[in-house]
Amino acid sequence: MGAQAEYYGKLFPNEKVKAEAFDKIARNYYIGNFGTMQKAELDLLMFSLYIERILDASEENMSTYSDYTLAKLLGITQSRVSSLKVKKEMKYPYNRFDWRKAFERISQNARYENGKIKLFVSDINLFLELKNAIETNNGYIDVQLNSKLLCVSPEYFVDLLLIISNDEDKKTIKKRLRAELQAKNIDVEFFDTKPVGKLLKENAASIGTEVLLSMLESCVPIVGPFIGNTIRNVVKVIKDN
Repeated sequence: MGAQAEYYGKLFPNEKVKAEAFDKIARNYYIGNFGTMQKAELDLLMFSLYIERILDASEENMSTYSDYTLAKLLGITQSRVSSLKVKKEMKYPYNRFDWRKAFERISQNARYENGKIKLFVSDINLFLELKNAIETNNGYIDVQLNSKLLCVSPEYFVDLLLIISNDEDKKTIKKRLRAELQAKNIDVEFFDTKPVGKLLKENAASIGTEVLLSMLESCVPIVGPFIGNTIRNVVKVIKDN
């Protein structure tokens, strides 16, 4: 109990921070709503206030708000923590959450096994954003027993790289890929109307993983550092394996 109390003191260190938190709670009680808030909703609000203090201090260090860490601090199960994270992001979204930057940070931890890029994504909301980004572009991820393991083919991974790129970098990457495909006599008629990953997947036998990596690596010097670092991280992982 002492350690948890000490940690609470670090998260809410002064009267100003505590008052701001209380104001958010009071809005749900004192403005014509006294006693109407369900316990589950109060729990969600309290969880949101708690985790946002952690995120404000150490968002880049995912271990500080992992399911395991929060479960130990709050005395609840990891599955409940995971559920609260999803509900919190839906009702009280964290305005500093940038899933693209978060993905760039963890991309260096990717692995390449059996023709798939595998990446452990400890934060459930980041995992859901990545999954949605891939599926929205007609790609898919392999469902794993470990629900936090993102597993996707290199071709569909290209779509994810394009999604996290800004408009200028996206044009640069697509222009380079288009030129490389044309050089290999691959039909690019639907290049601008069909997801790039789907086109690459359909021609995987003709392109090959090594050529795809070379195509991506050639983009690193001509795109911004953010997407360049992500490409470099993933290409290195695949080459090493």
